[in-house]
Amino acid sequence: MNKKDIGKKIQEFRNLSGITQAELAEAIDMHEKQISRIESGVHFPTFDNFVKILEVLNVSLKDFDMEMPSKCTPLKKKAIKIIQHANEKELKTYTKILETLQKAFE
Repeated sequence: MNKKDIGKKIQEFRNLSGITQAELAEAIDMHEKQISRIESGVHFPTFDNFVKILEVLNVSLKDFDMEMPSKCTPLKKKAIKIIQHANEKELKTYTKILETLQKAFE
């Protein structure tokens, strides 16, 4: 991935998380302008900062290889946001509900 792709994905995940560049910068002890430079594709984040960004945004490297969230419909974005903010108990419940619904639609 190039700088622009990484920056765009960070921006998309940050927006899905509902936090500002300033909030992300504060959470990882970085200047807001540096977050802006990363998101605009001017700079790569350092490995340590990249890991911190993933932790704050509650995404993994595996999530990073997925399709860009910007290609999702608004409804999918809403579902992703709910899932990203769910705790383990909530995720188990959501999964059971979705599996039941999926079987009902088959």
